Amino acid sequence: MSNEFLSGSYQFNNSPLYNFQLNRVVLWNHGDLAEVAARGKEITDFASWERVLKELSYQAERRKDWAAAAGYLRMAEFFMVPDTPESRDVYDRAQELFYANFDHLFSPQGGPIHRDEVPYESGTLPCWRITPSGDKRGTILFHGGNDSLLEEFTDLLLYLARGGYEILAFEGPGQGAALRKSGLTFTPEWEKPVGAVLDHYGAEDVTIIGVSLGGELCMRAAAMEPRIRRVVSWSVLPSIYGALMADKPAEIRAKLEHWLDENNRDAILDLYAGLAEREPLFRWSIQHSNYAYGTSDVYEYLQKARAFTIEPVAERITQDVLLLSAREDLLVDFALYKQEIDLLKNTRSLEFAAPGRALNGQAHCNMGNTKYMLDLILNWNDRMLER
Repeated sequence: MSNEFLSGSYQFNNSPLYNFQLNRVVLWNHGDLAEVAARGKEITDFASWERVLKELSYQAERRKDWAAAAGYLRMAEFFMVPDTPESRDVYDRAQELFYANFDHLFSPQGGPIHRDEVPYESGTLPCWRITPSGDKRGTILFHGGNDSLLEEFTDLLLYLARGGYEILAFEGPGQGAALRKSGLTFTPEWEKPVGAVLDHYGAEDVTIIGVSLGGELCMRAAAMEPRIRRVVSWSVLPSIYGALMADKPAEIRAKLEHWLDENNRDAILDLYAGLAEREPLFRWSIQHSNYAYGTSDVYEYLQKARAFTIEPVAERITQDVLLLSAREDLLVDFALYKQEIDLLKNTRSLEFAAPGRALNGQAHCNMGNTKYMLDLILNWNDRMLER
């Protein structure tokens, strides 16, 4: 794996969504910049996404570029119909490539990463504990968001550990193998999986970092879990439902709110059936959400999504908080940061950063300049510990 982070914002595809995810392939999943630039324009739908990324994975495997081979395949699964034999095979093969070829990173081979399975409800939560090489400054608890896999964050986690921190990184319900292997679906009560991980390691006085949707989940956990002393919300997202509704016309928002309050499943299913028929992306989004959230249709998903909000517990968040946002975020409306700051009345301290285009920080999770973001987080955490 690379110790250096590529930076930049690249134009691989004319679709903003495919283009963002192709940037993710290169910036976080070790895709080759020139290869993705050469093939990116071929992607016009989900079938071509899967085909191109599988072909790139095969080529990378032939030249023994194992990080790229695993990363391409990991992202090939992204737009596949979830929980099918085909998508499971692709996930399993990506995992196999990664662990077979990066075993030197793990403790049995003398590496710094210890792999554990933390018991949780009817299954287990995959967890990595990474030990710093020198004196330990503190402990960071790290998790991703809606579609996160631990392996995607390998370079980020090792970099944080080199900053002198013990890292506890986990896949919670709805994520990675916790979903695919244990069947655990997302819970709004994120303090429960967090508590299980902290209990397992006997960890106290931790900094929690939540990425993407994890930016909401980590804030909820902080409100309920006193062992969390510092919070980094790496994507400012006060509620999932609010983010889903941010780009909807006011009339549609009002209708949906009314129908959800009235438990009018039929009206919502009728509205969304037309959208799903016209828009493959929308159909995929609902399939993915139902799988990860354990719901059976869009009505159930929207009802469940309304519970993923910091609003009822925001006044209980008394930690030092760092909010990280992105001005041109495709997935989370930038304007939501105002709502979140207004909710956080009782934080010990609150800092807000939104690196812009000049720093390649304008995209979701500031993906174009990962090293800058990690240094920002480490510097902030060091300052909080020294106070």
